[in-house]
Order: sequence, then C-alpha cells, then structure tokens
Amino acid sequence: MLTDYHIHSSVSVDGVDTMTDMARASYARGVRALCFTDHVDLDFHGTGLPDPDCFNCRAAMLEMFQTARRETPADLRLALGIELGEGNHDVERFCEISSSPELDFVLGSLHNIRGTIDFYDLRYTSLSEVETLAERYLDELIELSNLPYFDVMAHIGYIARYIRRDGFRDFAVTMDNYGDKLDIILKNLISHGRGVELNCSGLRRNPPEETLPGADIVRRYRQLGGEIITLGSDAHKTAHAGLHLAEGAELLRGAGFKYVTIYQKRKPEFIPLSKLD
Repeated sequence: MLTDYHIHSSVSVDGVDTMTDMARASYARGVRALCFTDHVDLDFHGTGLPDPDCFNCRAAMLEMFQTARRETPADLRLALGIELGEGNHDVERFCEISSSPELDFVLGSLHNIRGTIDFYDLRYTSLSEVETLAERYLDELIELSNLPYFDVMAHIGYIARYIRRDGFRDFAVTMDNYGDKLDIILKNLISHGRGVELNCSGLRRNPPEETLPGADIVRRYRQLGGEIITLGSDAHKTAHAGLHLAEGAELLRGAGFKYVTIYQKRKPEFIPLSKLD
C-alpha cells in the first residue's frame, strides 16, 4: 500500500491525463490511497498578478472526480483536494476557496512571491539575486505557515529546483544555511496542527535530485515534534504516477516517523509506515 497526496490531472493547466487515467496508473504502481490536488493559484503564473478566475476549474474538477470514482478499482481510496497557491497574497480568497465543502484536503503552496512570476518561469543570473529571492521566499512561507486555511505545506524548498537549473548547482535550502527561518516555519505548522509534504518528484529527475523538503529538514521537523506528513509524487502525467513514493516512505522511516498521513473531509488519518512495506 502506497499513499499519494499530491497528484495532478488535466484539470491543472500543466496536467496531461484525466483523473481516471492517473488513478489507474497509480494503482498499477501500488498506490491505494490517492488525493487529486489540481492547481488553484491565486496569482497567474506568467505575470504574478491576481487571477480572479483561478477556481473556474471547479465544475470540471468535480465532474472528472466523480467519473474517476466510478471507473477505478473499489479498493483505491480516492479523495479530492487542491493545491492552493499564494494564499498569503489574498487571505480572504484563500479562506473562501479552501472552505469549499467538497474538498478532503488542501495543500498550501507558494510558486511565486509578490510581484514576480512563477519561480519556474524566472531566470536566475547572479548569486546575490538568488540569495535575495530565497530569503523573500522563506519570509513568505513564514506568512503562509501562520494561516489556518490549509492542511499541509507543499514542497518546502521549491525555489531551489529552478535556481540549480540555471547553473547554481550547489544551491539548496537546508537547515545549515536557512535554519532560523525554517525552524519558524516548522514550529508554526506544528503549533497550528498542520503538516509537511514530502514531495518525491525530484527523485525522478535526471540526474536525481533531493526530495522537497530535503532529508535534513524532514529530520528537523520530526525532532521538533512534527507528526503530520504526507507523501506526494507531484505527477502531472501517467508516466510519473506513483513513482518514488516507496523511497519517500523509506526516508520518513529514517527520519523517525512511524506514520504517514492521509485526509478525508479535512481530517487527518495516520497510516502506519509498516503498511507501506
């Protein structure tokens, strides 16, 4: 049994395959508890400006999910969530969308800081620029960590992936270089009863990269008393569905976790990691 609480379908602007196809591919790779988390970003990725139409996908999302429930194996536990981005940029809208009654789970993410385009679309040209952006990114994660409208914070360290892509291969968001701010984020999440995602998508890159967050941050989260942690493939097409979740579970064991978390109707359920063997 594997769990995947970060996966996309063609509802997402960068998704490829339907929920049914993504669920079937995940099931074939051993996933038995899966939550769709299609993108709902409060800012438009190409401009960094507010996107008033960001949740117009809702009707299509609900229809596709109901189809998936009918057309996938009965022993696959399907849940419906969203990856709700940039919530600290518009707290009222963040609250409104996250309160949608059909949602089982809300991932809180940050793909861009105020006034900039998505980190994926940025180009990084100097170390001083990189360091400034990373500090601003972590400051905004601190803001996000204090808001009550999500369940789990997605892919801490997301910015590092694209900084390395542009030639700064040694850059990373770690406890060694950003420990003070990471501690604030992790302590805020723990104190407010929210969790951390272990995003395994980096493990499928060539060459493989670290998980997001990296193992040192995961260990620190556990040392601080963190218990709520989800596994996510962050797959956007069937070829990636279910990949490297087993490696993620092994990392969690090494960090001292006994359970992985899933959600139904915004309530956490703790699955023993021994069941993921």
